[in-house]
Amino acid sequence: MKIVSKYLGIATTALALTALGAAQETQNTNQLVAANAELVHNLDAKTAKQGDTVTAKLTESIHIPGGKELPRNALLIGHIDEVQPSQNNDVSKIVLTFDEARLQNGQQIAVKSTIVGVYPAGSDLVTPILNPELQMHQEPSGAHGYALTSSVMDSNSGTLSANGKNVRLGDGTELQFALAPVESGSIATGK
Repeated sequence: MKIVSKYLGIATTALALTALGAAQETQNTNQLVAANAELVHNLDAKTAKQGDTVTAKLTESIHIPGGKELPRNALLIGHIDEVQPSQNNDVSKIVLTFDEARLQNGQQIAVKSTIVGVYPAGSDLVTPILNPELQMHQEPSGAHGYALTSSVMDSNSGTLSANGKNVRLGDGTELQFALAPVESGSIATGK
């Protein structure tokens, strides 16, 4: 009887931990928020370098879970993780990570961001349904001709690619993001 009680106790503990993990995963689902932004400067696979800074400006205010408000015109700051220019009309790609929001007062807030859409300036954007397993595979469109691959579970924000030409995004290109807070919250303060 003691052996049965021992194994029943272990099984109950394992079930409780599984339920806790599921509850935490559900909580993370509620952490994602959609954000629209515009690229602040041109991005070109031909001239870009690994480590270059990439900046996008929010086009509307958003509220990140945990009480953080990111006002319109706050900047999303990122960098280029990898760049491969097109050579001999082969594939070009740029891997990006946006990991910081910078407010106008200089405060920097750590964020986890995933690019969920790339569109020419002036596009009508539809907010995607966000979930913690979201994976995007945006095929090249006639409007800009670039593909996007991203996943909320990846450490980077997304990969842009083009066949037979360099990825080249102009300033004002519209980006859609799925943003989530990073547990550390604020990474630095300005002024």
